[in-house]
Amino acid sequence: MSQTLVRITPKDFAPPAFIDRMRSISLTVGVVFGAMAVVGAVLYWNIFLRAWLYSFMFWLGLTTGSLALLMLQYVSGGNWGRLGRRIWEAAASNWWLMLLFSLPIAAGMKLLFKWTDPAVAATLGNDKIHYYLNTPFFLVRGALYFAGWAILYTILMRWSKKEEAGDTTPAQFVFIQNLSGFGIVFYALSITFASIDWTMSLYPQWWSTVWGMLFMVGQVLSTFCFTIWLFTRLSGSEPVSRIFKVDYLHDFGKLMFAFVVLWAYLSFSQWLIIWSGNMLSEIRWYVMRLNNGWQYFGTILIFVHFVFPFALLLSRNTKRSKTRVVAIALLVMFMRLVDLFWQTAPNFYPGKQGVDAGLNNFGWPDAAMYIVCPIAMGGIWLFFFYMRLSKRSLMPVNDPGFTEMLEAKHG
Repeated sequence: MSQTLVRITPKDFAPPAFIDRMRSISLTVGVVFGAMAVVGAVLYWNIFLRAWLYSFMFWLGLTTGSLALLMLQYVSGGNWGRLGRRIWEAAASNWWLMLLFSLPIAAGMKLLFKWTDPAVAATLGNDKIHYYLNTPFFLVRGALYFAGWAILYTILMRWSKKEEAGDTTPAQFVFIQNLSGFGIVFYALSITFASIDWTMSLYPQWWSTVWGMLFMVGQVLSTFCFTIWLFTRLSGSEPVSRIFKVDYLHDFGKLMFAFVVLWAYLSFSQWLIIWSGNMLSEIRWYVMRLNNGWQYFGTILIFVHFVFPFALLLSRNTKRSKTRVVAIALLVMFMRLVDLFWQTAPNFYPGKQGVDAGLNNFGWPDAAMYIVCPIAMGGIWLFFFYMRLSKRSLMPVNDPGFTEMLEAKHG
């Protein structure tokens, strides 16, 4: 008896219709909250810039974190990476949008960064720091970060489209692997310096050698959480439901668990090293966040960002349950936003001891802007994300390892 072999094509994994609905919803949310953000910027420019900065760092994390996972998949392989490739390609495509979102930060940097004031810069005590923290070099570095991310994304997308068309060879893939290896190194360096420029320099008297790694881990963790949510959402309908296996969800759950633990380890290591050194120039950053109401956010981060997800994700059954693992992923994503708030906001509301300190200076315009800005930016970001996701097959069907995903899992 002869068997007929059916060739799988990209059309077999065309995006479902609900992606278009999600795109429309995202646009509506982005426009409404974007209008509110514009009003806030007109009335409270200083407050808007502070809220815009931490929102920018969160959505930048999803963009560059997706680029990092995309390159990691090309280097290492693995079915978990093939499942997320289209999601990460669509998310990384928003690099140009994040460049536009960085323009208000560049325009208002004199209101955000103290070192732009010559009088403050003169008190930093290290003449060499001026070679790094100066406005022209700050802007040049930002341009270099985005240029590097754009070049990496463009080359990887050209390969991806050629692969989808069936116009690639294994020999050509070696170049993509080598490029991705270099790209991961560039990602590590660029995010390290970008996190120093856009967040650590808010308090230029303080520094930490773990800072860049904390941001890298946080970005990849946010991306894993976002991928778990969207992949689970897609798995409920065709065509992803045809290949969905609980084992894939389990794999993503384990990766999320690993990065939750790594984030906690790096955060605690930074605190332990600085606190044990007991140098005034180093502990000021923590002293600011352990007083005036900011200490409550630190406590929340310990228990809700680490202890609670850690305890739940120890269970194998939890990582294999759609409802529970998605709930944990969304919780961790929200805590990533809280973590960025805790890292940036106290620099603008340090206060002195007494009733006018810290969070007592955080009024309703501040609270409104810190809520409106991430939603406005996120609505616009998701609109372009869904638009890109809806234009291609959801699975890389011409990937040499894709056939394995269609077979029953062995062992």
